[in-house]
Amino acid sequence: MVWNIIKLTLAMPVLLALLASQPASAVGYPFEFSTDAKMTYGSETAIEKAYGLMTVVTDKNGDGIINVMFSNGSRSTSARFNARVKFLDDSGAVIREENFDHWLAAAEFDEAIEGKVTKAMTLADFESIEVDFYLSHVSGLDKAAASNAVDTRVSNVKNYYNN
Repeated sequence: MVWNIIKLTLAMPVLLALLASQPASAVGYPFEFSTDAKMTYGSETAIEKAYGLMTVVTDKNGDGIINVMFSNGSRSTSARFNARVKFLDDSGAVIREENFDHWLAAAEFDEAIEGKVTKAMTLADFESIEVDFYLSHVSGLDKAAASNAVDTRVSNVKNYYNN
């Protein structure tokens, strides 16, 4: 319990800073991009306190990392949190796609459950990034909502350019 409080205390400033930042455009030749999205099921119902965060950082050679973080603050819903990160060329064609997923249980009484997936990557010749955050295998919903919740998606990011 104490360790969880320490982790949460240390992670919150970073997490809040990432949430407060809107998608960032590239700064010089190291490319840096970050975004977040509320997680939804059905066509418009957001799951309380559930979101995904994604950052991509590359150097001038295209070497870098993709970090995808998920947080579930809902005490009644557990789900598989997913992100599909697409790298596009200047014509809009997908030249590389990375998929991330992480199962998160329902939140504990006073804190969210969080997970992070990181992949190293090398890709220098992309023009933009598109991200789809979505939930699958949702539990804790009523039957009508659950039938609409399998593999639902919210696509919130398009056309963030690698300058």
